[in-house]
Amino acid sequence: MKYTHIIWDWNGTLLNDIGASLASVNDMLSMRGMPHINNVYYKECIGVPIIKFYEKVFDLEKEDYSLIIKQYNEGYLRHLADCDLTDGAREALEFFKEKGLKQVVVSSSNNEQLCRNAEKYGVSGYFDELLGASDFFAGSKIERAAEYLRKNGAEKGRVLVVGDLEHDAEMAAELGADCVLLTSGHEHPERLKNAKMPLIDNLHELIFFVKTAQ
Repeated sequence: MKYTHIIWDWNGTLLNDIGASLASVNDMLSMRGMPHINNVYYKECIGVPIIKFYEKVFDLEKEDYSLIIKQYNEGYLRHLADCDLTDGAREALEFFKEKGLKQVVVSSSNNEQLCRNAEKYGVSGYFDELLGASDFFAGSKIERAAEYLRKNGAEKGRVLVVGDLEHDAEMAAELGADCVLLTSGHEHPERLKNAKMPLIDNLHELIFFVKTAQ
């Protein structure tokens, strides 16, 4: 098999949490007497760092950004009870485990929250490491991914990044890794096309992609 390492994104890739994110944002808009946004607008606005998103939805010149992040995470955790893993996630994780690939999650999520959720959904045992952020501000993941690959001696060309944002493609380019982007995640499929990476609609398709990769 071509790949020895899989670098997974978490939110929107392994965890289907778009509903929780959108609901939390709309809760905050309700608090401020502002109209809700829909799923399409959410996916058109999302970006890394996450402040790019909030600049489009709220007036950050009048808002305390730290309070927005706090309110978002409180709402997100409330709505997370309605979420589950992405279709095909467990099958893909099991497939790569059986093939002996090392799997790691590199996420913009807070690391404590990431570890707790991976345990909650029963998938923590699949991963060599869970590399979340030290805060809740959803910044770049590139440095953590690069450090992991340096420590583990992964060869360029034998690493696959699986995500749902253009930022995941940017990270793959920095790492010298291949990349596949999931169209059912947080970013609109039309925006993902800008990354010029292979697109898949579900994680069942990922298994076929890896089997046929040359």
